[in-house]
Amino acid sequence: MKKNLRPRTAFARLLAVAFLLPCAAALAADVRVVGSDLLGAAFSKTLAGAAAESGTRLALALEGSRPGLDELKSARAHLAVVVLTAGDEKEFAEFRGVPLAFHGVVVLVPDAAPLEQIALDQLDGAFGVGGPLLITRWGDFGLKGEWAANVVSPQVPAVGTSLITEYFRHRVLKDRAFKSNLGRYGTPEELSIRLAGASRAIAIATAVPPTALRVKILPVAVRVGEPAFLPTPENLVSGDYPLRLPVRVLFRADAPPSVTALVRFLLGEETARALAAAELVPLPPAARRQLAAAIEKSP
Repeated sequence: MKKNLRPRTAFARLLAVAFLLPCAAALAADVRVVGSDLLGAAFSKTLAGAAAESGTRLALALEGSRPGLDELKSARAHLAVVVLTAGDEKEFAEFRGVPLAFHGVVVLVPDAAPLEQIALDQLDGAFGVGGPLLITRWGDFGLKGEWAANVVSPQVPAVGTSLITEYFRHRVLKDRAFKSNLGRYGTPEELSIRLAGASRAIAIATAVPPTALRVKILPVAVRVGEPAFLPTPENLVSGDYPLRLPVRVLFRADAPPSVTALVRFLLGEETARALAAAELVPLPPAARRQLAAAIEKSP
């Protein structure tokens, strides 16, 4: 290592310490990061910039969560950033892992809708076929007045444009089919139009469209009559908000200090800003600091 190297970022300082440890020769190898291809250009740029400042040879291959997990299992990668559902827990049980962020899954309705919260079984009835509830009109939510007789118009992202469509179908509909009257929107602007005016739409999205006016996010409960929660970072971390698709960082328990230093950097503010630019919801600062401290203390 050059004596005049003075890293400026938190990751660079951590790696500087890691490379000064006794097994420095073993740590000189590249750190190969694999995983999701939906983390955004800002994420890759931030990671590459931090590695360059520290003199680390970083290899990035963000080609998808499944290929990334396969590479980690076969020891062709040191660290994977993946998006896998709760049912895939057995796939990563052999690795250490920490949550990094969440894909947003919000339920949107026009601000004029007299509906203040919704439960998973009601979403099932509004979007899917063959479930325990059948919701075709707004009155089926228990609403009265002018909205009651109006047909519910469910909306989801177009095929191939977002992970949340299939996640929602798996989590809420239990892999059953969507209704035949389901609308699919291709862009946030298109969703804004479908929620505007006298719309009777209900939609799932990653966030409120920037151009949307008079639209509200509904708190979601697991079951009717139970407390409902908004998708705040704190509620996503705690699991109180039931629609959450986590982005996880996976690595081996015996990972070298260069890898754990990288994990701590991924839990930092620079990475959080990069993930937010990709429309992900980073963990709140307190949760990130707690996880980073736990990694620091672990053997």
